[in-house]
Amino acid sequence: MKCKMETSFFSDLMFKISITFVFLVSLILPCIVGNNNLVSYDHLLPEKVSTCVKSTGSTSMSHVLSILSDEFMLRNEGFTYEKSESGSGAAPMMVSSGGSDLGDMSRDLYESEQKDFLVRKCIALDGIVVVLNNENKIRDLSKDTLKDIFTKKIVDWSQVSDDFNGKIVTIGREDGSGTKSGFEKCLDLKNVNYDLILSESGDISAKISNEPRAIGYISLASVFGKIHDISIDSVYCTLENIKNGSYLLTRPFIQIYDKNVKNEARDKWMQFLKSDCAKELVEKEKLVYFFEEN
Repeated sequence: MKCKMETSFFSDLMFKISITFVFLVSLILPCIVGNNNLVSYDHLLPEKVSTCVKSTGSTSMSHVLSILSDEFMLRNEGFTYEKSESGSGAAPMMVSSGGSDLGDMSRDLYESEQKDFLVRKCIALDGIVVVLNNENKIRDLSKDTLKDIFTKKIVDWSQVSDDFNGKIVTIGREDGSGTKSGFEKCLDLKNVNYDLILSESGDISAKISNEPRAIGYISLASVFGKIHDISIDSVYCTLENIKNGSYLLTRPFIQIYDKNVKNEARDKWMQFLKSDCAKELVEKEKLVYFFEEN
């Protein structure tokens, strides 16, 4: 009796092993002999989809991008937007190297930065304003006078005002800044020797608030504290004057990306920028909405 039970158990075990072997062979053999109907396991997996878009570059664009990205993420659950600051000059390099999905630039691409694979999207127009401390009562300067101030041909406020005097302190932005590039380009300035260089518009606003003799330039949306902006040749920086082109110091806010790189999150972001919602948010930030595809 014991022998029969052991034989039966052994037979069942061998039967199970045989079935398992046949099953495995049925799976492996077609791969060995070649079966054109089989698809590799990797191809059966869904293509990886990015749900995060990362941008880097202009500090001047940080606030409006923060406002826009908050709304974007609210409307597109599961998608995220991450912004870092490195200055407009770093944006083309970061995008070209694959270090960032988008490059934020508060100026246009230089000729040396233009590449066939880079796509440029203008999302808004910004005004650069010249600002003074509130103790300085000057409200208007000509383009030529501004050039003379920043090239040190005019060094004391008494040379341009009967009511204010003292050595002029010129404040500018760092190399690579889109604000610096836009300001100097519009005034045809080169190799400017600033008395003080700061890295953000907010820092310039704060510094001029505490320095009555200072003069600097910032984004229109960054005017705060004990400072005021001035008109240039009697034209103030307003959204209307930016739109009609009568105000001198304007520059684009653009984003660039590599057209050869697929990114669903980036494409969703670009679609969002073309929406009425994005337009409304941009205009609330003292910018002219101007989505341009080229």
